[in-house]
Amino acid sequence: MNQLLNNYLDRIDRYLRPLPAAERADIINEIKSQMGELEASARLSPQEILSRLGSPKELAGAYLGESLLKGGSFSARRFLCAILFHALAGIGGMFILPFTAVLAGAFILAGVIAPSGGLIKAGGFPLGFDVPWVSFQVGSLSPHPLLAAPLCILLGFLLILAGKGCWKLTLKYVRIVSRAKRTLLP
Repeated sequence: MNQLLNNYLDRIDRYLRPLPAAERADIINEIKSQMGELEASARLSPQEILSRLGSPKELAGAYLGESLLKGGSFSARRFLCAILFHALAGIGGMFILPFTAVLAGAFILAGVIAPSGGLIKAGGFPLGFDVPWVSFQVGSLSPHPLLAAPLCILLGFLLILAGKGCWKLTLKYVRIVSRAKRTLLP
C-alpha cells in the first residue's frame, strides 16, 4: 500500500484512540479495504482516494459518533463538555448571531442608500433647490452639495465593506460552533 495511504490510516487510528483497540483495528481494516477497492476497481490514484474519503479527522469522527450511538456508555467528562458547549453556543446564538447578522444587513442597506442620497443632493443644487432631508455632515462640517455625491459614494462603499465584514464574522462564528460540536463527540 502507498505511503500516503498508510499515513492517512495512521492519522485515523490516532483520532480513534478513545475506542478499544479491537474496534479501532476493525475500522482501519474496513477503510483499508475501501481504499483497495477504489484503487483496483475505479483505478484511482492515492490522492484521488484520499480526496474521496475526505479529512481523516471527519471520517474518524463519523466512526466515533456511530460508536457512541451504539455503545451508549455514560461519561461524566463528555456530559459536562456537552453542557458547556450547548450553554456557550446558546448564548452566542441569542446574542452574537442576531447582532452580527442584523448589523451586516443594516450596513449593506445603508451602503446602497447613501450614494443615492448624495446624488439627489448634488443633482438638486444646479437646479436651485435644496433637499433638506438629505445631508452629509461630519461634526459641524457640512460639505458643499456638489461634494456630497462623491463623499456619499465613498461612504456607501465603506458601509458595504463593513456589512460584508459583519457577515463574515457571522459565518466564522457558525463555523467555529460547528467545528466545536464535531470535536465534542470523541
